[in-house]
Amino acid sequence: MTLRSIVANVANEAGYTVESGVVNSTEVTTKQLYAIANRINRQISEAYPWPKMYASGAITLVGGQATYELPSAFSWYHYETFWNSSTRWRILGPMSEQEYAEVRGFGINTAVYQRFQIRGLTNSELLIYPTPGAENNGNVIIFEYIADRSVRPQTWVSGVTYAANSYTFYNGNYYVTTAGGITGATAPTHTSGSASDGGVIWDYYNGPYNEFLADTDSSIFNEKLVEQGILERFADIHGLVGVPRTFLMELHEEFSRQKVSKVVYAGGQNRANMFARAGVAVFGTWI
Repeated sequence: MTLRSIVANVANEAGYTVESGVVNSTEVTTKQLYAIANRINRQISEAYPWPKMYASGAITLVGGQATYELPSAFSWYHYETFWNSSTRWRILGPMSEQEYAEVRGFGINTAVYQRFQIRGLTNSELLIYPTPGAENNGNVIIFEYIADRSVRPQTWVSGVTYAANSYTFYNGNYYVTTAGGITGATAPTHTSGSASDGGVIWDYYNGPYNEFLADTDSSIFNEKLVEQGILERFADIHGLVGVPRTFLMELHEEFSRQKVSKVVYAGGQNRANMFARAGVAVFGTWI
C-alpha cells in the first residue's frame, strides 16, 4: 500500500478531506498526515530489530589503517556478529570508552583478539584495535547490521515515467536516476555503478531510505499497523474521540509474527491486559 493510499485511508476514517498528492501538497491536513506518516514509520523501525532490515557488511583491512567506512545504509550493528573471516577469529566489542582508554593508557599494541568500536560522526567510524599490521593486510571483516531502510520506492516496471532524482526498487535493490525518462524493457539488476533499462539510466543506490519521498513509496511494515499509528497520533492532535488505542499492542504482535521460531511475548502493560491471541502471548511491566 502506497503513502497516497495510507494517508487517504486515515483521512477518510478520521472524517477529513485531503489532496490526492501527498509529498508535494501545501494543504495543511495533507502535510500534517505526511509528517505523521514519516514519524510513525520511523517509530516502528526503531522499536525492534526487524528481520526485513537485516543486512550483511564487510570491510577489507589495510595494514597501518585503524578506521574504516561503514555501509552507507548502516543504522546499528547486531551484537556479536563481527568476525575476521580470514583468520576465523572473532572481533570482540564494542569496546567501551573506558576499555579503549585503558588499552591506550597502558600502551597495549598487541592482542590475541582484535576489537572494534563504532565512533565519530562520519561513515569512517569503525575502529579496529590494535591497528591492523602488515600481517592483517587483506583480511576481511564481516558483520551483520540493521539497514536504515524502512521505506521502499515503487517496484520497477516498464513504461513508467520517472522524474530526475527518483528512486525505484527491483529484486531487493534500490536504484536512483539523475536524468529521469520513461522506463524501457530491461529491469535493472546491477549491484554497483550505472546501467540503462532501455529508457532510463539507473544508478545503484546503497544509502539509507527512511522517509517517504514519493506518493508511490511504501512502508516495509504492515500497512494497517502504520495506519493505526498515524490515526492515533492524528486523533491526539485534533482531540478526536472514539479512536481505539491499539497501536502499541499491534506493534508488539507484528514483531512476534516475524520471529516464528521463538515465542516473543507481546501485548498489554498490566494484569487487566494479560491475554493471548493470534498465536502470541503478552509481555510488559506488571502494574
